[in-house]
Amino acid sequence: MVKFSRAIAGVTVSAALVLAAVAGPAAAVDEASPSPSASPTATPTPSASATAQPCSANTAMANPDLAKLYAYVVNVETGEVLINERGTYQTPSASVLKVLSVSAALTYLPTDYKATTKVFTVPGEPGTIVLKGGGDHTLSQVTKDGFTTYERATRMFTLANKVYSNWTAEVPISKIILDSSFFSGPSYNPAWKPSDRTNGYISKITALQTDADRASPDLSKTDYSGYRSTDPIGRTGSLFKTALGGLAKKAKLVEGKTPAGAVLLTSIASQPITTWLDHATVVSDNTETEFIARHAAKATGRPASFASIEPMVKEMLTDLGIDSSKLIMKDGSGLAQANRVTPKLITELMVSVAKGNPTLAPLESYLPVAGVKGGLAYRFTGKNVSARGAVKGKTGFIPGLYSLAGVIDAADGSRLAYSIFARTADGKYVNGATRGAIDTLATRFYTCGANLTE
Repeated sequence: MVKFSRAIAGVTVSAALVLAAVAGPAAAVDEASPSPSASPTATPTPSASATAQPCSANTAMANPDLAKLYAYVVNVETGEVLINERGTYQTPSASVLKVLSVSAALTYLPTDYKATTKVFTVPGEPGTIVLKGGGDHTLSQVTKDGFTTYERATRMFTLANKVYSNWTAEVPISKIILDSSFFSGPSYNPAWKPSDRTNGYISKITALQTDADRASPDLSKTDYSGYRSTDPIGRTGSLFKTALGGLAKKAKLVEGKTPAGAVLLTSIASQPITTWLDHATVVSDNTETEFIARHAAKATGRPASFASIEPMVKEMLTDLGIDSSKLIMKDGSGLAQANRVTPKLITELMVSVAKGNPTLAPLESYLPVAGVKGGLAYRFTGKNVSARGAVKGKTGFIPGLYSLAGVIDAADGSRLAYSIFARTADGKYVNGATRGAIDTLATRFYTCGANLTE
């Protein structure tokens, strides 16, 4: 892989990242027409970036509110490394890690991919049905008059109505088998705190659940609650039984696998995966990202488990020519404190995105935008307001770390790929002002553009 050097302008991030179809054309050479009389060759006019004075980010980078700073910035067009502050050092990631999971899904899943929840009947057992989860966390108990977290989510009452419409047995439903085998491995990551679930940061990751297992998911109600349970599978079964009404009034709920020979009765499909990718990136939905990572892992032939995420992502990065030797992914969402990335790795991925890699380019449109949407909608205020609309980036926070990474449309017309991590370490501590200090640093990147220096 090509090694970056600030002393060498124009070095590309990696041959694998260069796409001639979308890269800017080479600078035109102005050749004078032949003249019958000798004349001196015209001296080319230097470009604005070549003549402009270096623009330092030193003051912004020295802000003590950034604690221990890790940062890496690349000029997308030339590949020149403009900032390298511990760029090859490992750091916890927080939710910036989500860009890796989303990129893997863009790589391994078709854009029209959907998760399907299925209902089967069992020959020889006329009162038995199977509710088989397909990994759709958006399946919702909220009625059509309510407002769920997820856009145009599949509805439990719609699936129940489909069962009613297709039910031909002369007996009611007496048993509902709950099959969550589409995913495998542990449902809760040992790297997560138990309080992450009860505080509503994440659910157990099971292939059968409703509303990402939120206790009260209707955003239009005053009793909305993001609390997650210890039994999302059982809760889903109970909600489905209730939705079936009198048809399953006395049905027994049991967890198990779909019996051999079961016959599909009906099904319901989620919105396309691209809807999930956009939402997960914009609002930083942890559960949604874990579901996304499992679907992508399954598409590569790996088990849909926590253990498959890191090797899947490393395979993708290798194909892009990005060194992933220092990457540690305990999960797909960035919630685990033990995750490790390097700023260089994240920035190189963003270079590929910004250069229009046909697979990864959509990620840029998913990123929050300063002053416009997502986690950056209400940031970049005061002296940083000039960068609103120009700084795009995935936000991140876990105790002891703030992060931001993405693409900047700089004031001079250049495009920068960047990553910033501010970490409590070596006697330095992040605090309530750290997020603003990161915004100030990103604004400096925006102001300086191609002439940015440390």
